[in-house]
Amino acid sequence: MLIKATALSIADSGVTLNAIATNYLNYPNFRAAIESQVPMGRLGDPSEVAHFAVGLLDGESRFQTGQFFSLSGGWGD
Repeated sequence: MLIKATALSIADSGVTLNAIATNYLNYPNFRAAIESQVPMGRLGDPSEVAHFAVGLLDGESRFQTGQFFSLSGGWGD
């Protein structure tokens, strides 16, 4: 709600505000057993988050605001 409320309060200024949350990314020291908890059966890669974020950061996504994006391989969605 913080993202949505803040985005709504600044929407008329032309500024967009969105949030990206990650879960179970392939960072060092994660165990293979954790992969079984992710519906996609694998850990995400930080580069996958970067590719997603580019679409929000390239300046072309000016109508998308107040959203919370969960990049989690289907876990907890």
